[in-house]
Amino acid sequence: MVLSGFLSLFAFQFSFGQIVFREVPDYKIRLTDSIFFDISQTRSVISLNGKWSVQPADDDKAQKVTVSVPSIFEGEDELVFQKEFELSKVQISENTLEIIFFSINYTADISLNNTIIYRHSGGEYPFRVALPRDILQSDRKNVLSLKLIYDLNSKNSIPQKQRFLFPQNHGGIIGDVYIHLKPDFYIAKEKIIKTFSADYKNVLLEVESLIKNNKTVVNFSGIDDLNDYKLLISITDAAGTVIKELPAFNFTLDRNKDIKINQKLDLPGAVLWSPETPSSYILKQQLFKSDSLIDKKEKSVSFFELKSERESIKLNGNEYLLKGATYYPGSETYGKLISYDQMEKDIILIKEAGFNSVRFAKNTIHPFYLTLCEKYGLLAFLEVPINGVPQGIAGDESFINRSKEFLHSYISFYGEYSSFAAIGFGGTYLPELEEHISLISILADFAKEKSNLLTYASFAGRNLKSIENLDLYGLEFLKESPANFDEQLNELQNNLGKGKVFFSSFTYPVYVGGSDGYLNEYSFEAQAKYYEEFFDYVSQSKVPAFFINSFADYFGDYSSFICSGSDRNLYRIGLMDESRSKNRISYKVVYSKLNNLEKVTIPIGSKKDDSPMIFIIFGLLLAIFMGVLVNSGRKFRDDASRALLRPYNFFSDVRDQRIISASHTTLLGLIIAAVIALIVSNVLFHLKTNLFFEHLLLAFASPRLMKAANYLAWHPSMSVLWLTAFNIVLFVIIALLIKIASLLVKTRVYLISVYFTFIWALLPVVLLIPVGIILYRVLLAGSVNPYIYLGLVFVQLWVIYRLLKGIHVLFDSKPGTVYFYSILFILALIGSVLFYFELKHSTIQYLLFAFKLFNI
Repeated sequence: MVLSGFLSLFAFQFSFGQIVFREVPDYKIRLTDSIFFDISQTRSVISLNGKWSVQPADDDKAQKVTVSVPSIFEGEDELVFQKEFELSKVQISENTLEIIFFSINYTADISLNNTIIYRHSGGEYPFRVALPRDILQSDRKNVLSLKLIYDLNSKNSIPQKQRFLFPQNHGGIIGDVYIHLKPDFYIAKEKIIKTFSADYKNVLLEVESLIKNNKTVVNFSGIDDLNDYKLLISITDAAGTVIKELPAFNFTLDRNKDIKINQKLDLPGAVLWSPETPSSYILKQQLFKSDSLIDKKEKSVSFFELKSERESIKLNGNEYLLKGATYYPGSETYGKLISYDQMEKDIILIKEAGFNSVRFAKNTIHPFYLTLCEKYGLLAFLEVPINGVPQGIAGDESFINRSKEFLHSYISFYGEYSSFAAIGFGGTYLPELEEHISLISILADFAKEKSNLLTYASFAGRNLKSIENLDLYGLEFLKESPANFDEQLNELQNNLGKGKVFFSSFTYPVYVGGSDGYLNEYSFEAQAKYYEEFFDYVSQSKVPAFFINSFADYFGDYSSFICSGSDRNLYRIGLMDESRSKNRISYKVVYSKLNNLEKVTIPIGSKKDDSPMIFIIFGLLLAIFMGVLVNSGRKFRDDASRALLRPYNFFSDVRDQRIISASHTTLLGLIIAAVIALIVSNVLFHLKTNLFFEHLLLAFASPRLMKAANYLAWHPSMSVLWLTAFNIVLFVIIALLIKIASLLVKTRVYLISVYFTFIWALLPVVLLIPVGIILYRVLLAGSVNPYIYLGLVFVQLWVIYRLLKGIHVLFDSKPGTVYFYSILFILALIGSVLFYFELKHSTIQYLLFAFKLFNI
């Protein structure tokens, strides 16, 4: 029966896919934001968004199709994207050019005019690629080509193939693409170090400017060029008023050389940035040759210091409670591809709700979010999208190197934005696994080498130990009340410090939608009650930070049971729905708590019985049919009695072609198929909110398997029908396999005899009809569930034993021989399936990790 249920789920996963592109209508790049795109009198941008040609990478003769960039596609494939663009001779010779990709998923070889100039090793993070002058052409169009491969795997890709409650992940050129033109003598980048006085009233700014001279021989006039450059640095407020200006710094620089210039700005009385007063300044750097401006670079900077001390988190010297929410950008149709206006609306909504921090978990983000966080007053927590990695993969050297590369790319690009406050290394870590602790330690050391950001990791386990260079230790709660772990939390705060342990994720899934009160689990009212109690506990426990997961519902690639059987893959765990409505009672409760408003009344209601009537009706119908069959004549009762109590004699009669009613056997087979379907449907309906069961299925990395399980678990009426039909087909297949096996023995075995033997071997299953009627209610009580599952396993073993006995009688073979080869065949079948999935998706490692995660 259990085997039947699992086989029915696996049968749904094999089909053929097709690449489908999706583009946001009227998408526009926001080039009006000159500081974000680094546009000035001397710097400009050429957008490469718009029409690109695409064709399969393995077929040069295939017809090219035109798609818009940015865009996404569904499916896994290897595609070649091409874009033509023109540059003048002056643009090439008098500028330094680089192309910027805000997001490519996943790996790509980037070519310019048939020459590979960069290999993107994978990941959706933004990056830059220099465009070599000697490859660019001014007399004809340049061709930019991307050979893109979208194929997430379970070992080396980040994120992995198995992703629990991750947002949608699509292939394609998902972000903006543009060429950035800077002068050939230019300010390449700056490194800013902020030092605050003890009273935080003064700020000392150390600016290290890297200046490069990329002038060509044609544009370089000789020795006179070396002695006539100066750098001018100033700080202005948002209105453009100059706050501080340094004297001009004169220097010389030869062609193809660079120089680092260090200068200090003392800013007494500077207005510090905080979520309550998000005041920013503009750092302006200008390069002059004599009195002629040759380069100008402006950057938005904000002054704040976020520190994690043993007893608290401090912002600008004062204890500060980080009140955050996780945020997953995207929409059902276009995934992460959303407009600049929608990004801004979402950040405003998060701020208006009363949050002061936002955690961008399980995904990479468009860098414009960081500009918005600085503007509206949100501290941004970014993290590498690693979650729930088995120990064998976490300890693999290639995965560690891939994680470091990912982290380096994060810090290199996102580190330029002031609101970037902390870097995370992922979640669902288990502190008892040495490989997890080692991975976190390596990443924390690497992050501290490259930045001054706070570091954090999120743990599913509670037995945390101190990790060097890890500033914050996050605790994840999924449906669990933190009050149940009060003693453990106190112990962690004593060992690590109150300022080190925070609540990284509070999640309460909504399976059933709205109800009349919070007594109904997994309803919106129950979610609201959960968060109300959570806020009460936060004020009591004095944790320095918390993040509610999540701000809004979002869509994923896997049909989680949280989807409640829907085919939309909508994860209903947010304070708002996917359309950003504020009508949910959980949002109202959180809003009132964050803003110290009047308490929101949550209705208590009455607990509803969700036991499906279909189990009772279907079971009674089966009982009636079985009763009719039993009373149809003495012949059936005699056959049933002998088949159940004296199976050897019965199967001998079948072998010897004694009279057995084919109609009775067929009706009995239909009833048995339906009873198995009823039992499996009961179990699936009970497991519909079981996270361990969901992780077991997720280990196979099959969206179709998850979708089938989700549908069957949440639609018991259709489940019993579909599983009955599946069992009938399965019976036929097994009978045919037994017939094929009979070719290996000397005894002649008829197909009809095999059919009779198989059906009557399953006779004990009909004894479970009363069980199928009440099984869900008994499982719901929870007190005897292990014994029930053991009982079902016992019946299954009994049936298998009867079937093997019938086969050895039918084949007229030795029992030991039949038992040995049958068990060997079953083990080989199960082993080959597991071997296939382990080879392709590391399934066994993920299965073992699920057992560790749930302490089983």
